[in-house]
Amino acid sequence: MEKERELVVNEVMGLKNGPVLLRMPMEICARCGTCAQVCPVYNGKTDFRYNPTLRTDRLRSLYKRYATISGKLFGGWVGGREYQCGEIQEWVDPFYECTGCRRCAVFCPMGIDHSVVTRKARSIIHKFGLTPQRLLKVTEISLRTGNTDGASPEALLDAIQFLEREMKEETNLDIPIPTDKVGAEVFLVPPSGDVLVNPDAIMGIAKIFYILGINWTMSSRMFDGANYGFFIGDDTAMKAQNLNYINEAKRLQCKVLMVGECGHAHRVMKFIMEKQNWWGKLPFQVESAIQFTASLIRQGKIKLDPSQNPQPVTYHDPCNFARSCGIIEEPRIILKAACQDFREMTPRGAENWCCGGGGGLSAMDTIQEFRMTVSGKKKLEQIRATGAKYVAAACSNCKRQLTQLMEYHKEDVVIGGLHDLVSRAIVLPGFAARQPAQA
Repeated sequence: MEKERELVVNEVMGLKNGPVLLRMPMEICARCGTCAQVCPVYNGKTDFRYNPTLRTDRLRSLYKRYATISGKLFGGWVGGREYQCGEIQEWVDPFYECTGCRRCAVFCPMGIDHSVVTRKARSIIHKFGLTPQRLLKVTEISLRTGNTDGASPEALLDAIQFLEREMKEETNLDIPIPTDKVGAEVFLVPPSGDVLVNPDAIMGIAKIFYILGINWTMSSRMFDGANYGFFIGDDTAMKAQNLNYINEAKRLQCKVLMVGECGHAHRVMKFIMEKQNWWGKLPFQVESAIQFTASLIRQGKIKLDPSQNPQPVTYHDPCNFARSCGIIEEPRIILKAACQDFREMTPRGAENWCCGGGGGLSAMDTIQEFRMTVSGKKKLEQIRATGAKYVAAACSNCKRQLTQLMEYHKEDVVIGGLHDLVSRAIVLPGFAARQPAQA
């Protein structure tokens, strides 16, 4: 028990010399309640349990007690408290009810980001072996197989052959999806869900590369950018998963590692790994497929026929793309070119509501009722307000959460990706225009 207390206290005391984003919630929170007002979980159910400030207090009160002079002298008088042995088990549920969406940071007058506290708490929870089993399993599978589904290279190749046949049947063109091609200019890293579950996005990207004549490839060993080490606060696993892709990109001798429709994968690659220079100077660039496609549309290099997507379409901004990567206008450039009836949610962009399954929660079926009725409540209201029949979401975790949300509440709404719509609308050379699709 004393070892438990020592470990937790040392972790909390270490925050004093840690990143500014972690020190801020410990030292300057005004407890104004703004974060609760804008939190999707607290808005889903107004309960003290879901208040971001009170959740952060679990660490902040220990920080004040052990890492500040006033706390050491006056304890509870200044908000400090002693750690109670065994309480780490009480942290698990609260910190795995936070979606890590970072909406709090957008609206907080001090810029406080409770998601970084959530990740720190999860890292401490992980050290005690208390990480939810489902997330542990997904992390282990990804490290072992190179994808969160545990699919073999043979399964990937079978899936790709199927997609190539589908495109041949649709267009009468031989549109390849190359794999393991050393020397390819572009190495595409999508989420595995866009290969094995919702493959229309891959076909859309493949058609773009076909039109442009781009020399590209996927990897049969590393075809899933998802990084669950990031979600559970395990930096060792996060870096190991990331390094697998860096080494694969080097093996393939690519010039560009292009991340598909996965916000947290792009965030880890571009804004954490690259920014912190984990592996030194890399011989390739990290780019987003969304920004790539939007730039082609701006330049007139690809043509889209919006009559192929006549249904009302709205866009869900994945938290990691919008709030953490600043990718907000590019998806809208794609959708306005690919769809006849694009409708915005209110609010949009960096202020958009989380799907309710962020931070790895979408993979946790044990809390599905919570995701459907609490954390996903505001997103459900947003979608209903648009009247849309198709929700584009550039994230496999969001797609899973939103699909379940629509099914749970019996909504007649289809969930898909951005490049799914591109795949239907793109005008291919040598292929006669299709008849307009029916709404």
